[in-house]
Amino acid sequence: MITTWYIAAESGDEYDRLLNAWEDAPFEQLELLGMLLEVAKEQVIAYAPALAEGEPLPARYVLGQLEQAKNLWAAGTVSSDGNIGDGGYSFTPRPMDKTVRGIIRPRDGRPSVL
Repeated sequence: MITTWYIAAESGDEYDRLLNAWEDAPFEQLELLGMLLEVAKEQVIAYAPALAEGEPLPARYVLGQLEQAKNLWAAGTVSSDGNIGDGGYSFTPRPMDKTVRGIIRPRDGRPSVL
């Protein structure tokens, strides 16, 4: 399996791939969708360990891009008080939450000594 970054497309294989992964994506706003995916990709690259020349793109980086794009989309649709949800059940999206960071840089389980 060859892993590649998600991109916004009007039709074709890339459209189907993104639709299968994120059916609620803002496909009606293709330019915005493209920006969300590109910004999420840039954030993953900035946060992730650098890849060696010729090293294949890890699936966790691509999954991180997808999840971060969802977070960015959710952050852009919050109410004026910064929360999503009704009543007592709401949350405030963060630019890159710990779940996405854990996908991109999984913990190795070894203790850290300072």
